[in-house]
Amino acid sequence: MRLKRILSLFIAFTFIFASSVFAKPFEGKTEGVGIFVGEVACYGEHEIRPEFLATFKEQLWQSLKEFESKGKLHTVGDDKWLGGGNTAPGFAGIIQFDSVLKDIHMDAIAYGPSFQRESANVKMTYYAEHALGEDYFWDDDKLAARKQMIGKPYRISPKLTEAAKTVGREYGADYLLFCNLVDADIKLKNSMFNASTTLNERPKQIKVASFFYLINIKNGLVYEGYNLSDKTGQILNLLGQYGKAMTAQNLLQCMFEVQSKRIVEDMYNEGQKVLGKGA
Repeated sequence: MRLKRILSLFIAFTFIFASSVFAKPFEGKTEGVGIFVGEVACYGEHEIRPEFLATFKEQLWQSLKEFESKGKLHTVGDDKWLGGGNTAPGFAGIIQFDSVLKDIHMDAIAYGPSFQRESANVKMTYYAEHALGEDYFWDDDKLAARKQMIGKPYRISPKLTEAAKTVGREYGADYLLFCNLVDADIKLKNSMFNASTTLNERPKQIKVASFFYLINIKNGLVYEGYNLSDKTGQILNLLGQYGKAMTAQNLLQCMFEVQSKRIVEDMYNEGQKVLGKGA
């Protein structure tokens, strides 16, 4: 009798252990909508310093987790994008999963109503011309019609629409989120280029601009959001809130915090609302 009891306990513990080992990495909180972060990168014409991008990613992750703690959403997948991109091996027959995510991101940028070829980096420009054709960007009527779509849902290419849907279904996501940090520029009194600064002095000017793209996996519709922060306006408020002695590094981190919270709030509120209406 005692032997049977011990054997039963052993089997039970084995089952529990096996369940925890083979559980999918994103299983956990399930309140609110499921968000899969595909990529956070820079496709703007000016290269972003790696440490700037890393700080922005960390702030975005904290903002997502803050909303998650309130039961408004839950993140799915993993957080490998924090280290420079999601490199999950082999996905639904796709060998280079990270490349697929990059393509979905660039497709969302290229088809987005706010995209301007002259403000994109070489890689993004080449991608957009290949996707839409070089003549597209010389057609004033098409460009004017594109601007009329700002704030409205739009569609990316059919091929990558299906890829986005597949990613969402595989990871249990309701939405895919992509962020493009297009500008993070700091000018100090004695320096014109942020690449040569130590960020230990008070800045003369700070500018941060970012786009985000929310994709509804049910229908492949995309919502494009935009955030711009500069020293005039909320940055002066930050100086008043945190102290006038703040260095450029401190202020930049505060700006990233402000922007990341705006992204998550806009995504959760306006993004879902717009995508819910359909195209």
